[in-house]
This record gives sequence, structure tokens and C-alpha cells, in this order.
Amino acid sequence: MATTKFTIATQSLLKIGGNPISSFAGNDRESIVVSNMYDDTKKSLLYYTFWNFATQKATVSALVETITDASYKYVYQLPGDYIRVKGIFDASGTKHTDYSIEKNKVYANISPLNIEYIQNKDESEFPPFFTEVLIAKLAFEICEAVTGVGTLQDRLAQDYERKLKTAKTVDGQENPPRTLLDEGRLNKARVGRSTVIYPRG
Repeated sequence: MATTKFTIATQSLLKIGGNPISSFAGNDRESIVVSNMYDDTKKSLLYYTFWNFATQKATVSALVETITDASYKYVYQLPGDYIRVKGIFDASGTKHTDYSIEKNKVYANISPLNIEYIQNKDESEFPPFFTEVLIAKLAFEICEAVTGVGTLQDRLAQDYERKLKTAKTVDGQENPPRTLLDEGRLNKARVGRSTVIYPRG
């Protein structure tokens, strides 16, 4: 069975003794709580760690607008699916630390600008270890609101922390961190509004 928002939410509810839901738009307590908390819980978990499986590289588009901060020469539009920027680098692969993120824009002094960032992945792309952590975290977050009982939260918190630690280890083993860009020339392929960078073999 493919992993979806619905399957993750259902497993989280079952974990705390709640009732399965048939829709995120339902009027029952479970549906209302999950529909209001799911997206923020997912995004916060993606934000917490520089997950290798969620890492994406892209060349971002420059914006034509007046920059009020004299510290920077250029402003760029961040991808619509970004959660967190890991770093910026120039066309040669050199990493730069002089930049500023403001809302959905990044200010810098290099052009063109490439970024490495955490992408807001679809549930169907989650590896099993991340799905397990998200189920545990969502169960912890919704427990009291759904059940009205807070006594389960200590156990749920411990379960979440244990699964998070394991997931970080597995994520690092399956996809060991790489340099921002491999040496050599780069090939580029258009994907939506951004340009994904592929090292040339």
C-alpha cells in the first residue's frame, strides 16, 4: 500500500486508541484535530534535520526588484517546495556563507545562485524510517486533543525520540552526505520553476 497522508494519520490515531477517519473533512473530533495539525507536524519534522532523502539541489531564479539592504547585490526566489535552506554555492561549487533568508527569498552576492535545500516531499516518497517517525510525532501531538488524556504523552514522547534517533542513523547510512557539487561540469534539467543540478559522470 502506498504511503499517503491518510494512512499516516490513521496509524497515528490507532496508536493512541483513537478511531480511524474516513476523511480529513469530517466533523468528528479525530478528523478536525488531524486536519489542523498534520501539515505543520510534517513540515516541522522535515525542518528539524538535514535529511539526506529530502535534500534537493537547484539553480534559483533572480528577481528584479529594489534591494533595500546594501549588504546584498542580488535577490532570488526560493523554490515553492522548500522547507529549509542547507547552503548556497556558486557555479563552481564553492560554498558561500554570506546570505540572508527572508520569507521565500534569499539575498546574496553571487550570480548565478545554486542552493541545496530540504524539499517538502510527498508522502509517497518517504522512506519507511521517516514514515515511522512522522506517525510517532503526530501521535504525540494529537494525543491529548483527541483523547482528552495526557497520561500517554510521556510514553509517546519516548517512542518518538527513539524512532527519530534511529531514523537519523539510517538516513545517514543509506545516503551519506556528499559534497555540494561533484568536481567537473554540470548538466542541468528544468523541473517546474527551478533547475535541478545533476553532476555529470
